[in-house]
Amino acid sequence: MGRAARTSRNILAVTALGAGAAGAGLAAQRRALRRLQLRPDPYAGEPFGSVRGRPVPVRAHDGTRLYAEIDGIERTDLAIVFCHGWTLTQDSWHFQRKALRGHGRLVLWDQRGHGRSDGGERDGNDLPRLAHDLAAVIDATVPADTPIVLVGHSMGGMTIMRYADEFPEEIGRRVVGAGLLCTSSGALAEVSLGLPVALARATRVLVPRALRAAGAGSAVIEKVRHLGRSGSMLIEDLIAFGPDAGPAAVAFAEEMMADTRMDAFLDFLHSMLTHEVISDCAALGDADVLVIGAEHDRLTPVEHSFTIAECVPSARLEVVPGAGHMAMLERPGAVTDHLLDLVHRAHKALAA
Repeated sequence: MGRAARTSRNILAVTALGAGAAGAGLAAQRRALRRLQLRPDPYAGEPFGSVRGRPVPVRAHDGTRLYAEIDGIERTDLAIVFCHGWTLTQDSWHFQRKALRGHGRLVLWDQRGHGRSDGGERDGNDLPRLAHDLAAVIDATVPADTPIVLVGHSMGGMTIMRYADEFPEEIGRRVVGAGLLCTSSGALAEVSLGLPVALARATRVLVPRALRAAGAGSAVIEKVRHLGRSGSMLIEDLIAFGPDAGPAAVAFAEEMMADTRMDAFLDFLHSMLTHEVISDCAALGDADVLVIGAEHDRLTPVEHSFTIAECVPSARLEVVPGAGHMAMLERPGAVTDHLLDLVHRAHKALAA
């Protein structure tokens, strides 16, 4: 059996174990899925992913084609650039995009290997590269004299922090504000995901090694990972959402995850886990910074938001109660209100 086939088999075995743990067998999995589907759903029938803007082609510095859209292209007073998280797309900002229309030029883009963007070379799938991708998006979508508010969720927040590290001269001069939602500045390998201590410790050692090995078999895994979608939806609900998330939002997040290229899925997770320090956040101090955490976030626990706020003494910290990692889909009103306040502050400061 070849290495790729063995890796594929191992990944599928882990997936099967995860589904079994979630439901203790197929029948229990079906019952768990049924319970999820019967939850009250304030967003049932919401046309997730239907909000579109004007497509703009972007070329990253390594030639990779990135996909971006602009809403309010006539606006030059303020640009709001949204950076989505790992295994998501720009459509994860569905509610915020609708609410912030009319408040500036909105720029949304798909990170490499996600959504409508190409994947590029495997050696480019790491956090430092994303900072330069963001720079290319800004250059292609925002006039040179237009001030910017950057908004990032999860890996998108890390992208912003790395951008600030790489281009500190832009912070405070052109980038006047930053909103960091459910993200981390480092030490993600220490996150337990709620696992028992012994298992969490073993996971910290084994997962990075498994990801490095799985890279060789990612093309094989790509062909089979769409199997078992019910199990992956339950895992998405358990890890990425709070205890009472609506099924429509969970299903939409799982759909975005399933459509993410496997090489991007593996490589960026490996990059996040192996960067002990993603950013020291110091460069962000020259901008108006908003840090938003979520009470039930298992992927970037709220303590990571506290750490970022401590590193940027001028930052404002907010915690969304009841929400998990996907707070912008789960508690969209609360997240939108905080972001609107950040945008209003930017407009007020620019008018002063």
